[in-house]
Amino acid sequence: MRNIAIFACVILVFGVTVQQLDADEMPNLSDPKIIAAGHALFLEKQCAHCHGEDGTGGVNLTRRVLDAKGVFVSIADGREKNGIRMPAWREVLSDQEIWQATAYVLSICKKTP
Repeated sequence: MRNIAIFACVILVFGVTVQQLDADEMPNLSDPKIIAAGHALFLEKQCAHCHGEDGTGGVNLTRRVLDAKGVFVSIADGREKNGIRMPAWREVLSDQEIWQATAYVLSICKKTP
């Protein structure tokens, strides 16, 4: 029963995150000014430590096909895969800054064919 309650809480939290992403406040993620601001944050917050200064580091972003909502959620809430943990930035960055970082990541990732 406890596992069901935890699962329900996870769904509820994720549902709130998705609703926030559907807001009309998503900026133009191809705007060069937003991308530049995202790159500055990427360097300032030491994202380059794992991803490399240009995204080609150990956790390479340039070889991935990514979508805006997925990137936003990964930055905001963090993620863990294969023992590698990316920290959550929701308590550190504003939504606007997370969108800026998202714009930068999307500008360097692999494009959908």
